Amino acid sequence: MKTHYYPWGRYDDEEHAPCGTWFGEGSNVSADWESVTCGHCKRRKSRIMGVIADEEKDIVNQMGDMADFMARQDV
Repeated sequence: MKTHYYPWGRYDDEEHAPCGTWFGEGSNVSADWESVTCGHCKRRKSRIMGVIADEEKDIVNQMGDMADFMARQDV
């Protein structure tokens, strides 16, 4: 089976790889692009990495918003 890019640890509850391909029973995952054998993942690498970067930016912004909120609560 193919090895898909999946940097988030366990994928037991996921049905699709980030490339959109259905996980099969024999699917493997890796957070190392060198180990990825899925052609869909490789072709969509820049898109996948862009989505991950956008998600990380959103998380950082939310953390900043929460810190601002908590700072106002202490006043």
